[in-house]
Amino acid sequence: MTDMPAGWVRATVDDTGKYINGMAFKPSDWVDEGLPIIRIQNLTDREKKLNRTRRRVEDRYLVENGDILVSWSATLDAFIWDRGRAVLNQHIFKVVPETRLIDKDFLYHGLRTKIREMIESEHLHGSTMRHINRGPFLAHSFTIPPLREQRRIVTKIDGLCTKSKRSRDHLDHIPRLVEKYKQAVLATAFCGDLTREWRESHRPQAVVYDGRNIAQRAGELGELPATWCWTAVQDVASITGGLTKNAKRAALPRQVPYVRVANVYADELRLDDIAQIGCTDQELAKTRLRKGDLLIVEGNGSIDQIGRVALWNDEISGCSHQNHIIRGRPGSALLPEYALNWLLSPEGRRAIEAVASSSSGLHTLSISKVEGLPIPICSLDEQREIVRKIKAAMSWIRRLASETTNARKLIDHLDQAILARAFRGELVPQDSNDEPASVLLERIKADRAAGTNVRKRRGRRSAAN
Repeated sequence: MTDMPAGWVRATVDDTGKYINGMAFKPSDWVDEGLPIIRIQNLTDREKKLNRTRRRVEDRYLVENGDILVSWSATLDAFIWDRGRAVLNQHIFKVVPETRLIDKDFLYHGLRTKIREMIESEHLHGSTMRHINRGPFLAHSFTIPPLREQRRIVTKIDGLCTKSKRSRDHLDHIPRLVEKYKQAVLATAFCGDLTREWRESHRPQAVVYDGRNIAQRAGELGELPATWCWTAVQDVASITGGLTKNAKRAALPRQVPYVRVANVYADELRLDDIAQIGCTDQELAKTRLRKGDLLIVEGNGSIDQIGRVALWNDEISGCSHQNHIIRGRPGSALLPEYALNWLLSPEGRRAIEAVASSSSGLHTLSISKVEGLPIPICSLDEQREIVRKIKAAMSWIRRLASETTNARKLIDHLDQAILARAFRGELVPQDSNDEPASVLLERIKADRAAGTNVRKRRGRRSAAN
């Protein structure tokens, strides 16, 4: 900014207060009780556990509620601490404002603005972990208005940011609502409600299976439309295992790509990292994946991750899968997308978790358990209609999620624009009766110089004595 509003002064970050770097702690300093240690992760994520220490620390390293903290490594930002008395770890500055010159809340907003300027100007160091060197940070320009104007600016910022925070809070609820809506769509799809009107106009033929292979008792399964029926997965799909990894496979001449547990997520394949495995021609013929196969995760430490499933669309030709991935290949009476959505639905998940749980606390699936899972079956035409309606609903949900993300970005840009206007002197009117900030800064510098001279004279006297 070449021209500053009347009464403003061009200073540096160093002029605004003292910036005290935290202490270095070793893991051996961590105990179960004592003062909490503030690390960067505790500033960025309130859920992160606070390490504690019984080490004696100087008062200057202690942090109280309301203190400004600046993370200058990895995550670059300013924060207000609000979790009680604690001790400061390294890579974080505690800021002690020069209150004769600057309002604490104005300084907090100003530091966030200046750090963003440094990030955008790439005035940073480190290729893998960004950090701000102390010297350039303290020397960075900081324009300061009169104290009374600072307080007017803070009041205006707080009022505007309260509105944007309220909007952000509303937007934060949307991802949870989106997930609930997804589950509601899938729940209505597999009890027949989603296609009730379609059945009335199309009058599909009834589907009949004997149901002897259903693992659960009939009374535990929900009521279905008259043209539907419950059956077991093995009646409508073939279920097989994959290749067991061992050292001998490295010597086999035929090496093929294969899908592992790490590649399969709920309705998502992550195929950036695909391993190779040796196999025989007979093994590949048995385990080779083809379009429309369901890939089901056999085991996981967490029950809610057991049986996560995705659909294979022949993304990699000639690909096999490991033994911890169970392959489901739908037969002629079952659409792959229909089966996928059933296994992702609330009732499908409950069926998976019911057979995966065990008294030993270990959770796992097996070929026989997957074969015995119940599945509601309707005509192929109705399956297609269900898949079509689910796709339409999920497409709308994705648009809503995308618009929510865009709205969040707009609010963030709005907050930044508010701060930018504040530090250009455009947010509130100036008042000629305010004491200029330049007068305050000159007075503080004179006091500092006088204090330095007194200390030097005392030092010379002590040396002479």
